[in-house]
Amino acid sequence: MAENPFDGLATRYQANRPEYPETLLTQLAVRLAQRNSLRKAADVGAGTGILTRALRATLGPDWAIEGIEPGADMRRQAAESTPPEAAIAYREGGAESLPCGDGTLGLLTVAQAIQFFDRPVFYAESDRVLAAGGVLAVIQNNRVWEGSPLLDAHEAFVEENAPGYSRHYRDIDLLGEFQGFDWADSTERLTHDWSLDVSAERFTGMMLSRRTMKPAVAARGEAFVENALRAMAARYGNGDGSVTIPYQTELYLAAKRVSRP
Repeated sequence: MAENPFDGLATRYQANRPEYPETLLTQLAVRLAQRNSLRKAADVGAGTGILTRALRATLGPDWAIEGIEPGADMRRQAAESTPPEAAIAYREGGAESLPCGDGTLGLLTVAQAIQFFDRPVFYAESDRVLAAGGVLAVIQNNRVWEGSPLLDAHEAFVEENAPGYSRHYRDIDLLGEFQGFDWADSTERLTHDWSLDVSAERFTGMMLSRRTMKPAVAARGEAFVENALRAMAARYGNGDGSVTIPYQTELYLAAKRVSRP
C-alpha cells in the first residue's frame, strides 16, 4: 500500500493547526436548519478531526457525525483527540469512493483537502450520498501571503526546496464548479478575514505539518528546514517572539435540490 502523504505529520498537525472561524460555522448551521434535511453528517478527508469536532460543537447532539479519512496516522490522532462524549466515529475511506449509502447524508464537509481530490468523481459521489435538501460544504483556511513578508518568504522557500510546488495550488474556481452541478438548487461562497498571533515555535510546527514540506525536509533535512523557518520568524516577527499569520477563510456551499427538474 502506498504511503499516505500525511503519514508522520498527524501529531504536529493537531498541535499546531488553527480552528475554523465560528462565524462561518454558525452560518452553515443556519443554512442547514433552513434546509431541514437529514441530521447526519460526514467530514471527508477529516485528518485529525479539527472540523469534525467543530461540527459537533456547532450542530449539537441531535446530529450523527462521522469522520472519513484514508490515512491511518491521521485517523489515530483524530480518535485520540476526540473525547468519547463527542460521539464521533472515524473510519477509513476516500473522497472518490465514499463509504456511505445513497441519499444518507444531510451534510458532507471537506476542510483543507479539496485540492487533493479527483473533484469530478468526488462531486458525483456527493450527489449520490446527499439526501434531498442536503448540503456539500467546503471550508479552507487560506494563509494570505500577499502583503505578508513572513508568508511570502515561507512560500518562496517551499517553492525553492520542494520540486513542483506552487503557492497557487489552491487557486481553484470552486464556486464556478459548484454552479455547474445539475443536482444543486443553490450555491454560495462566504468569507471571513482574520489573523492569528502565534509563537515562533508554533509557526515552525505549523509549517512543518504541511504535506508539501515533506519533499523539502527529505531533500535538505529537518534541521535545515526548521532553522530556516525560525530565521523567518525572527526576521519578520513582532519583536516579542510571536508572528502574525493573516487568513481568509472560505466556505463554499452547494445545496441539493429536493426534486429533479
